[in-house]
Amino acid sequence: MRPPRKSASAPTTRQPRNAAAAGRQRKWHPRVFTGCLNCRKRHVKCDEQTPSCAKCARLNLHCTFSRTFVPLAVDHNVANNKTPATTLIMAGQGGGGPDMAGASSDDLDGVFDRAVPLPDEPPQSSFSQAVPTTDGMDVPSFQLCLPAQVQGDQNTMYYQHYLFTVSPLLIIFDTPCNSNPYRMLLSLVGDENSTLLQSTMEALGAMHLASVPQTEKRSGHRAAAIKLYANVVSRLRQALLSLDGQAASLELLAICLLLCMYEKMSATDASWKVHLRGASQIAQAMYSPGLTVANRNKSSALTLGSDNLPIRRFLVSLLSYLDVAASCATGEAPFIAGDYWETLGGGWQYNLGVPDFAASHCTANRELAQVRSAWSRLMSIQAEISSFAKLQRSGLDKQQKDAIHVDLVYRLKNWHDSAPNVFLQLENLNELPFDAKDSEIEILTVTACVESYAEACAIYLDRIASKRLQRAADDDDVKSAVDRVFTLTLNFSHGISQLAVVWPLLTAGIATVDQQQQELCRQKLNGMRNFGFKHVSRALETLEYCWRHVERYDNVDYDEFEAMLSSNLVP
Repeated sequence: MRPPRKSASAPTTRQPRNAAAAGRQRKWHPRVFTGCLNCRKRHVKCDEQTPSCAKCARLNLHCTFSRTFVPLAVDHNVANNKTPATTLIMAGQGGGGPDMAGASSDDLDGVFDRAVPLPDEPPQSSFSQAVPTTDGMDVPSFQLCLPAQVQGDQNTMYYQHYLFTVSPLLIIFDTPCNSNPYRMLLSLVGDENSTLLQSTMEALGAMHLASVPQTEKRSGHRAAAIKLYANVVSRLRQALLSLDGQAASLELLAICLLLCMYEKMSATDASWKVHLRGASQIAQAMYSPGLTVANRNKSSALTLGSDNLPIRRFLVSLLSYLDVAASCATGEAPFIAGDYWETLGGGWQYNLGVPDFAASHCTANRELAQVRSAWSRLMSIQAEISSFAKLQRSGLDKQQKDAIHVDLVYRLKNWHDSAPNVFLQLENLNELPFDAKDSEIEILTVTACVESYAEACAIYLDRIASKRLQRAADDDDVKSAVDRVFTLTLNFSHGISQLAVVWPLLTAGIATVDQQQQELCRQKLNGMRNFGFKHVSRALETLEYCWRHVERYDNVDYDEFEAMLSSNLVP
């Protein structure tokens, strides 16, 4: 039965338009500038899962993510009239906007078993408590020193968390041989913009707290991190605009690199690219022959005899570490050509031992120097393989392609043949010896890390040349390399050192067809998610996508898969 219709003569009361609007004021909420194009167009929150978010999957829509995101601080009206080092921070492909007020952290399981060194304690070896197992399945983790009840300024808590918890995770190999340069940046490169560098560190500390499941009120820490990040980007832009053609300081270079780390830690898109490009242009401007003598004199960082030489080496090495990783992700040449970590930086000084910052002499210094030299040569080969991928997309005939491929295969073989004696220790080992001393475990761990990268480079080169995934089923050489990568990464890396082998695990995981290896890889990466770094979770999501599609459809679209890889920075 239909309800009776209202009488036409019944009086109707209409509220004034302004009064009605005031009665239903919309609650304030942070605007979300990330997510897939469909969710952004519909103005709804996106869970930003790849390859398809939940809303697009439910509506059967094609889910794509924009690669031209630009931070809120960008002012396009002035972007075209500035120096290259300035323009880069303000505009660029893959921009660096604040992540993700609407994005939720993964609900991770597990706890950290081991304490990060406290401020008044000397840092212990990352490898001293690693217990090897025959099956390679132990994933020792660390007890996170979460801040106690905040007494006073919350930003101070974030800064302390960065110094004593985040910095060991960034440097990875935080051993007695190295005084962690991340902890000393403020005192080494600080000047009139020092508050900007400290704010960047506070943003990193806040975002890491928001990413760890044991933290209380994670949404509050995330909101604080985003606010700090947005403030840093805006102030950094102003600092670069004020340079007026002069070379940027080492501090501004450090800030850009830390912002890139921030995005790697938290973002679900390629927001890290704008900061990495900015850092590379700042570095190029600092070493540009076009600088005037007066401007060169103002930049003490360029003087070989200056006190800033060690930290300059560290920052250039960090830049190249991220730059080469980005080239492997995108299949593009690095932002700066050549082995600039050697020519400009004066040698590898990021991790694997940082002798310029060592507080005391260690017996392992000589062997670590050999490992660093081998690592430097290997990074050069990685960059060349990525440049080969770019050339293939531009169009190479078969003869050119075969010539480049053969040359790169020869360079990898030559690397193995000329590897330092320290690598001979690994030849007959499939796991860490039970009776090994702490110093021996440290050397075996770092050499296994570099060796796993060398094997992963062979797998990466084959994937680029063949444009096929899961090649271990067809090629015995690839299968042998995959098996060795899993042996080295599963059995030799434990605790924090696991963060150094994400790329070899990802590369070998793409190539393997062995379901047992896939499960071991899945468990290893799942355990590593407890460290609170988004790029680890995204690497696992990429592998799951690959394995699932091969199982269901016996095929993965190569170009689509490479596009997925290109947005995740995995050093």
